[in-house]
Amino acid sequence: MKGNMRITYYAASSIDGFIARENGDVSWLDELAIDMADTGYDEFFAGIDGLVMGRSTYDFVFSYGSWPYSDRPTWVCTSRGLESLEGANLRVARSPDDVVEEAESMELNHLWMVGGGKLASSFLAEGLLSHLSISEMPVRLEAGIPLFADEKLEDLSVEKTEIFPKKGFRQIEIALRTSKRA
Repeated sequence: MKGNMRITYYAASSIDGFIARENGDVSWLDELAIDMADTGYDEFFAGIDGLVMGRSTYDFVFSYGSWPYSDRPTWVCTSRGLESLEGANLRVARSPDDVVEEAESMELNHLWMVGGGKLASSFLAEGLLSHLSISEMPVRLEAGIPLFADEKLEDLSVEKTEIFPKKGFRQIEIALRTSKRA
């Protein structure tokens, strides 16, 4: 990366590495007795100044009918046109490099990669994903949409890993070795 852009893939995952069921369903998260205050989401969200997501993730958010991410600039990686939700500050990007270039030109420092696994793999392949913040839930899905499309968590080039036991799950914070870091 040209500057010091931090891109964090912040996601919930089953213990066997899936972020959703095969049809994109994440209702399994609602079945857990996890207090949102224990996840650190509010602190994390306060520390980001932009978001990036894949088209499937955007369509999932869009299906709820309201935009939950305030007016922070949000890049959707897609080659198709987008219908916007009220309050969304959307930008379309065709590649990870396009996202980073535009975010850096806006002097943003920390992007949240909302999802999904294919997008995370493309940012990894370009050396642009710098951090992982994974809420690992004590559930086995056995099939579904994986955390990464092309990699396994244990095979990533890691600079530092910290694991924090939480109430009902564990939080895994990973700093990655990236090829394009300053």
